[in-house]
Amino acid sequence: MSARRRSDRRDGPRDRSPFTERRARLILPLVRHPVPAALSRLAVAALASSVGLAAPVAAAARPTTAQLADEGLDDPRARTLPRRHRLRIGLLADWVRGSEACTANCQRRERFHFAPLMIEIGYQAQIFRRFMIRPSVAIGGNVANTRNAMPLVLQQNIFAGYQGALLGAAAGYSHVLPFPTTINATDGHMGLAQPGFVANHVVSGELSLTTRFADRSSLFFAVRLGGMKTHLMHLDIDKHRWFFILGFNAGWTIDLGRGRRRRPQTP
Repeated sequence: MSARRRSDRRDGPRDRSPFTERRARLILPLVRHPVPAALSRLAVAALASSVGLAAPVAAAARPTTAQLADEGLDDPRARTLPRRHRLRIGLLADWVRGSEACTANCQRRERFHFAPLMIEIGYQAQIFRRFMIRPSVAIGGNVANTRNAMPLVLQQNIFAGYQGALLGAAAGYSHVLPFPTTINATDGHMGLAQPGFVANHVVSGELSLTTRFADRSSLFFAVRLGGMKTHLMHLDIDKHRWFFILGFNAGWTIDLGRGRRRRPQTP
């Protein structure tokens, strides 16, 4: 009797709950028959090979550009050349550093600038796949300190050059017509006389970036650098000369003509 009590104390209190007995029945087979290490390594290798093969299979499942073309669709992942006919609408800003004026005793000086900000509307035709020609017209106002002498501006442009799917480079000619032009006009607040530009001819180069925005429209950004030959009339200055001109152009284009081909409908 005393030996049985000592054995019970050595083994500790026994938990006879059904949950403990059920858990013991589930764990004991795993303890008695452990999974061999070779079998576990084989299972891990099989899982890794299945994951490695899933990516090439998923990549091969993606349709190619040729397959989409056979279905009558365009591949949105590939950059396409501009369509043959495009309408361009945007903002055009130019800047010209003009002449300088001072008071009689030269205690006050002021440098004048010519900076028209205009809305431009143009038509772009794509010729020979990557060559384009673009006439446009722009109208707006002068926002620099010569706006009293030249308040409004009308500008006609024609550009031609390379136009790819993303980048473009062109050269062009512009005729800038400020109206009405009032030589030596002032702001009416003790300001100095402002110059006037007459017979303005601009020759410039353009670098542009075009990115697809929607199904039939794109965004474009362009920088123009060139020279403007003008008849400068300011106080006692009356001569023809060249000025450096810097321009910025941004806006969007709209494809004209037929839209994207649709998938043929099955009856």
